[in-house]
Amino acid sequence: MNLKPRITTTRTLARLQAVSLAVILVALAMPAFAHGGFDHVMGTIVKVADNVLTVKTAKGNVDVKLDEKTELTKNGQKGQLADLTPGARVVVDIPEGSKDKIAHSVKIGAAPPTGHDATK
Repeated sequence: MNLKPRITTTRTLARLQAVSLAVILVALAMPAFAHGGFDHVMGTIVKVADNVLTVKTAKGNVDVKLDEKTELTKNGQKGQLADLTPGARVVVDIPEGSKDKIAHSVKIGAAPPTGHDATK
C-alpha cells in the first residue's frame, strides 16, 4: 500500500488552507487600516463661526472644531480660513474617538457655481 501521494496531497491542502486563511484575514483587516486612525466627515459647508465648522452631511449637520493645528488644504495647496465658504465641499479628518471633535485636517473642494455661472 503506497501512502506517499496521499500525504503530499494532505500537506498541499493544508498549506492552501493556511494561505487562504491568511489572505482572508488581511482582506478583513484592510478597512480598519484604511481610515488611518481618523473618522471622516464629508459634505458641504453650512457655516464657520467661532472656530466651529458646520458641515451638512447625508445624515444631518455636524459641528467640528478648528484649532491652530488644523491643516487646511485646497487643490493640494495650503488653504486659508477664507477658503471655508458656505457650499464648498469638504472632507474633515477627526482623530478616532475624539470627544471634542477637533479637526486634524480639512480638505476643501470646489463650491457650486453661483450667479451667472450657475446657468451655464
